[in-house]
Amino acid sequence: MRNRKINIVNFVAGVLTLALIGSIESRAAEKIVTVGNKNFTEQYIIGQLIKQMLEGSGFKVDLRSDLTSMALRAGMESGDIDICADYTGTAWMIHLKRKYVHAIDNNRLYQLVKEEDRSNDFIWLGPIWNNNAYTVVSWPDFAKKHKLATLSDLAGFYQKMKGNIKTFVDFEFSVRPDGLPALEKFYEFKIAKSMLRTGTPGASLIALKRHKTDIAMVFSTDASIIKYGWHVYSDDKSFFPPYDLTPYVREDILGKYPEIAVILNKLVASFPGGESPATNESVAECRKVWRKLNAEVDIEKMEPGEVAHKYLYKRKLKR
Repeated sequence: MRNRKINIVNFVAGVLTLALIGSIESRAAEKIVTVGNKNFTEQYIIGQLIKQMLEGSGFKVDLRSDLTSMALRAGMESGDIDICADYTGTAWMIHLKRKYVHAIDNNRLYQLVKEEDRSNDFIWLGPIWNNNAYTVVSWPDFAKKHKLATLSDLAGFYQKMKGNIKTFVDFEFSVRPDGLPALEKFYEFKIAKSMLRTGTPGASLIALKRHKTDIAMVFSTDASIIKYGWHVYSDDKSFFPPYDLTPYVREDILGKYPEIAVILNKLVASFPGGESPATNESVAECRKVWRKLNAEVDIEKMEPGEVAHKYLYKRKLKR
């Protein structure tokens, strides 16, 4: 009887051991990555696109959303985040702290960022040529009344009005080195403190839509530009660098899962221009695609995950 009890105990222990080993091996076999995105519409969508593409290839994805540019980069540097999509202009001027030489085109800036960030153990994949640059807009009647067309014209009007023009920008833009302080210095104007309002991404759109401000900072892929017919002040002196949306990955993660590059480059290739060099035409077409995607969230009130699923399903990148 005693031997029988010992055998039963040994049998149970063996089963539990095998189960534990199986569990450990199963967890080890899981492909787990963390994806991050920023805190505005386009970033919510790209975060979901990356997440759903990877999940469709068997990855388990932890998506961390609503991050500022600085927090997203810090997460990549610390290893808390493995993959994200950022903008070439942001990477060059903010993260790499390099001086932008005006009039460098999309292709050259992408190559510079890709080469420079390799020393930080980051691998930049193919770029999405949407050049989502910062853009300054107003209602067209304001521009027409004051005979304004370009940022140079607007800067002259700020000078004439001693900065007393109601202006609304994102808080991050108000402090970024490639943001408002640099723009004021470059175009030689200054906004009066009492006239400047800042807020979270999207707040400037709402303020302009409700006529609560005269001038607003928006993104060039914002659907509201087309919907409301806002006047875009052309960057006639080429202050802003290209801001092309590009996935990049920690080198150690790509070494562990090299298939990530193939998966995400398929996503990149689905946009106008694919993985070919940027042209004026491909940038314009890519912006149209992103304005439509952003409109589905901001205007049609769809969820970013739903927009991403619809985009991938239509292009047979997801079942």
